[in-house]
Amino acid sequence: MINTKVWAHRGASAYAPENSLEAFELAIQMGAHGIELDIYETADSKLVIHHDNDIKRMTNGVEAKIQETDFDTLRTYNFNGKWGDKYGFVKIPTLHEVLDLFRPTDKNINIELKEGSTQYLHAIYNAVKEFGMEEQVLYSSFDHTKLARMKAIHPNAKTGALYSEPLIYQPWNYAKMADFTALHPSYNQLYRFQEQGIDFVKEAHDAGIAVNPWTANKEGIMRRLAIWGVDYIITDYPDVALRIIKELNEAKA
Repeated sequence: MINTKVWAHRGASAYAPENSLEAFELAIQMGAHGIELDIYETADSKLVIHHDNDIKRMTNGVEAKIQETDFDTLRTYNFNGKWGDKYGFVKIPTLHEVLDLFRPTDKNINIELKEGSTQYLHAIYNAVKEFGMEEQVLYSSFDHTKLARMKAIHPNAKTGALYSEPLIYQPWNYAKMADFTALHPSYNQLYRFQEQGIDFVKEAHDAGIAVNPWTANKEGIMRRLAIWGVDYIITDYPDVALRIIKELNEAKA
């Protein structure tokens, strides 16, 4: 039985504007087990969901940095990216809006920590705590110091160490030493270990560390990751990943 689950990367971002409530709602409808999102702090200390530190790509050319722009101004821009009129006017969402959307569900949220003030991490955790969703949230970051700081704020916080280049020879031991919950490697890192005859997922699981690779969008890669037994596949196509896992399990039945 393959128990791999699926996180919709920035929501169902292959089908709707990334990091939008529309993409998150679509991920829920598709049956994803949760979502991955990115979070910044605005100039007036609001927590908003966006990937880049500026808004140019998703607003079709508006020159503004999130940390230098107040929330009310950001809400005047259309974050529909490449989608034109299909989704109409897409507002940049707040963390509170996303938590409100997911609180009635059993799905979880992978919050990638980006940038903010010295109170940024405290504000994120306080919002999650306010909604009573500590168990539904995992914090990930390429900046592993942020993960350690979040653990200091909330010792029971679930954390995932993001990386794209080779971390160290045995990244599962690094994660265990740092008291992280999971490794979030780019999927090619698993291939690199497999080519050397090392079962990355088994080694990590033996160390008590989950494996949640990103961003797998090709069917062959999704299938291979599921067969290897990763915990979550992070993908722009949650419906495809769910179908592949279902097919693999039906083939085993």
